[in-house]
Amino acid sequence: MTLRLGGCRVKAHPLFLLMLIVGALTGMGKRLLPTLAALALHEAGHFCAARWLRLRVDEVEFTPLGGLMTIANLEEAPPPRRFLLAAAGPLASLCGAVLAPFLYRQGVLPFDLTGAFIHANLALLVINLLPAMPLDGGRMLSAALNRILPQKETLRGLQLASSGVGLLLCGLTLFFAFRGKIVLAPAFAGLYLIYAAAMQGRHGTAKYVTSLIARRQWLDGQKVLPVETVAAGAGMPVRSLLGKLTPGKYHMIHVLSPDGMTSLGVIEEKAFCEAVLTCHDTCLGRILKETGKENPAGAITLAGGKNA
Repeated sequence: MTLRLGGCRVKAHPLFLLMLIVGALTGMGKRLLPTLAALALHEAGHFCAARWLRLRVDEVEFTPLGGLMTIANLEEAPPPRRFLLAAAGPLASLCGAVLAPFLYRQGVLPFDLTGAFIHANLALLVINLLPAMPLDGGRMLSAALNRILPQKETLRGLQLASSGVGLLLCGLTLFFAFRGKIVLAPAFAGLYLIYAAAMQGRHGTAKYVTSLIARRQWLDGQKVLPVETVAAGAGMPVRSLLGKLTPGKYHMIHVLSPDGMTSLGVIEEKAFCEAVLTCHDTCLGRILKETGKENPAGAITLAGGKNA
């Protein structure tokens, strides 16, 4: 089911619709309205943050774990902005839980819905802080790890975390079942996380290339950037170096000789990005020869810089 609100598509995941149907059939219909209100508040936090950060929201999908927002130029945003965008949803849920008693005293919320609204906001807060994609906790963790780990290692770690958290949630439903209670929400959430982890693994390469293109476009729009020197061996594949680039800086890559003591030449970051897009399996030494950036007077001794 898909709707359009302005330039943004709004749709519901099949598991989300199934969860609503199961909730209505099992006598939980009274909790559906405050749950949907809490979910709308959570997504409003993300949406307002995206507008504040000048990011364009293309799609919002409602899933068993909340809303999944698709932002066109998200990869162009540096990690701190991506962290703030992910944190805005849990912050909105926390505000909803804190303000609910005040709204009840002002007569805005009836008594029988106030408790359910608080519970729904707290549930969204706790669930979305789990360190798994595509939850907000996973996105915050991804933004933090992108500063210290290569992109591929970050994606692989998040995929394992998502699968692990999904299995734990499914196990929680089994735990309640052995105690004579039927609690299906953790199982729905767990299955969705496992599904999302599988899809993330399938599209991992595409995300890797997308992040590279976004970084190249971001560099084109910058006029003055601090320069950082990176040293790497001539035989290093270019894909292994991408995740070592520091956000917000322009890199001059010194290609080292096999003994690691001298610099054979320098590759500018823009040429490096172009090489990854055309042939991600090539090595730095080959790029150096193709770009003609070899030291004309032979190898020189490298002093300082960051060793990759």
